[in-house]
Amino acid sequence: MISCVDTHCHIDLDVFDEDRGEVLTRMHAAGVHAAMLIGYNPERWVTTSRLCNEMPFLRRSVGLHPNDASLWSDVLRDQLHAELSKGDALAVGEIGLDYFRDHAAPELQQAAFVGQIELAREFDLPIVIHQRSAERDVLDILSSYAPIRGIMHCFSGDATFAHECLRLGLEVGAGGVMTYPKSVDIRDALRTTPLDRIVLETDAPFLAPQAIRGKRNEPARVLDVAVCLADLHACSVEDVVTATTASAMRVFGRRLEHARRAGMRRVSCA
Repeated sequence: MISCVDTHCHIDLDVFDEDRGEVLTRMHAAGVHAAMLIGYNPERWVTTSRLCNEMPFLRRSVGLHPNDASLWSDVLRDQLHAELSKGDALAVGEIGLDYFRDHAAPELQQAAFVGQIELAREFDLPIVIHQRSAERDVLDILSSYAPIRGIMHCFSGDATFAHECLRLGLEVGAGGVMTYPKSVDIRDALRTTPLDRIVLETDAPFLAPQAIRGKRNEPARVLDVAVCLADLHACSVEDVVTATTASAMRVFGRRLEHARRAGMRRVSCA
């Protein structure tokens, strides 16, 4: 039986309020038995916490997205420290640099990124990295902290960038973008990336795979990514799921495995 994890989704967002239960049922029916919710700003720290408290097959990460870096301050750092001190977050993220959209000045983003890496080190947690149009600066900052436990979320680079991520100790997050016809460089990079250094993710409701592109994404569609990876690596979907799930557990630890088993029990009792 396929049993995997969506390592990055946002099903706490309002767009799921009307049918979240049906989304979770489809998720489990597809063999996606656990999911990581990404609390990317203070508002989302609250919503991810609430859902994770209600559903034992959900876990969360908390941090400040680079698009919100203008909020970074000593006060917010202390608030994030307090949130992490609750002990239920499995990672700090998503954090990083985004120079594609002009939401915050690069120097503010860099300060927030470094500050949150330091918090992750203090709490011995992995990081979930958002990178867009900022590869060199992201690598330069991360190199000061290598080796690093974490994930390069929504990998969208070439083989050289993938090699640099692996060299730093990171896993690569494969999502719906890899299924797009024009994502040739991404597929080439993931073809040469060992399966046991890749994790599956959807970024739901965003970045739906090609089969439903333009529609709302959801965790069940992580299997579209697994199928694409199986084609690239000339192996079975089961092989992809086994390797990538083991990678996710290596990053996030036994509490994610506990969540996956909770999801499996929910399915068996349904």
